[in-house]
Amino acid sequence: MEIKNNYIRNLKKEELSFYGHPVKYRLEDYGRVLGRIKKKVQKEHRILSVYGFGKVSAPGISDIDLIFVLKEGSKLPPLLKKNYIDDDSKYLVFHPFLIFTENIFKNIRYIYPSSDYIKIYGKEIEIYKPKDTEIKKIKKYLVTDTTLRHFPVDFLYILLSKKINIRMCLLRLNAISHTFRMFHDISGVKKPEWKKFSEKISHIRKNWFDMDDNIRKDMLLGLLKESVYISSDFVKEFDAFLSRDKNSLLHAKQRDVLFRGYKARISFTAEWHPDKAISRMISHFIKHKNFYSILPISLLKQLCCYSSAKGRLSRYIRRRLSINCFQEKLDQVLEKRIINLNEQVELANSLKHSHFPCFFPLGYKTEKGLKNKMILLYVIITSNSLFRRALFYIRSTLKNVGIESI
Repeated sequence: MEIKNNYIRNLKKEELSFYGHPVKYRLEDYGRVLGRIKKKVQKEHRILSVYGFGKVSAPGISDIDLIFVLKEGSKLPPLLKKNYIDDDSKYLVFHPFLIFTENIFKNIRYIYPSSDYIKIYGKEIEIYKPKDTEIKKIKKYLVTDTTLRHFPVDFLYILLSKKINIRMCLLRLNAISHTFRMFHDISGVKKPEWKKFSEKISHIRKNWFDMDDNIRKDMLLGLLKESVYISSDFVKEFDAFLSRDKNSLLHAKQRDVLFRGYKARISFTAEWHPDKAISRMISHFIKHKNFYSILPISLLKQLCCYSSAKGRLSRYIRRRLSINCFQEKLDQVLEKRIINLNEQVELANSLKHSHFPCFFPLGYKTEKGLKNKMILLYVIITSNSLFRRALFYIRSTLKNVGIESI
């Protein structure tokens, strides 16, 4: 797609810092790492089961997603206080472990309805399968959560920060293709440019280790620039889809509604336009060095519904919305989804673990435990606009004098 914004279009590879270089692994290395994890888990009586989900489509690029299911009432096993057991697992797992109880995991399809959950160790857990009518709703809620969390803010922030974690970018770019497919399932909408973009992502992931370093970095930068516009185009189509059902829209009196989460800030606007939103996000970042995602107001109602339930995550969302948008009656499927997310967050606090508190935390950080309180304090300080501007000034000064940036 055409890169219309001058700031994005003129960004050059030489201005960016590339790190997190992919390491070549074979498919069998993934199985070997899973075998090591299984051996460790067998010695821990508090772990009921271990499940994996997702596919290894590009060895060395793809990661392993793991869910550890604990016995009810268990404390956090020492094994799970880190998100790896050795250097290989640290690389291949990449994301922190997800930690649930059996009751939470049974209803996981209210969060991710279509994933294949493969038992790696322990008890076979009977995962509840929602009805077909529920599945379509869950997919809509999943696409909404994905958009709230990732589009186009992830890719725009990467470019504006000028720090490119290569492997993370290759993982996040691949996730766009999954969202395209999910949206097609519920709406029937697909676009040639989305398909072409997905094919480019697949190509660079599968051929990364066979390409010249300069060529693959040029390709990655081009994809990141394009992803800002592709994901914004997706938001436009998804907004049109949500807006068809007038009963599902929230009519706010304010022109703009804000969600001020920890490291997850969103401005919802009634008159949303992709190019204008991109320009406003860039201008805000240049001035304040922090970030607000600007999204259509059609996506607000899901946050309002989440804020209307009982639970720690719901309370966090409610306190950070600029309006009171309590919803008297929640769709049963959406209610089951937010109940599951609240249960995940409550478990994270009871275990005092510092990994992901839930699949869609919207910036929420675990509150209980000294370590987590220190992490939360760090997040609050480093998200402050004055701190961010000072940090970016120091980085720019050090770079100009030839010293490695902090």
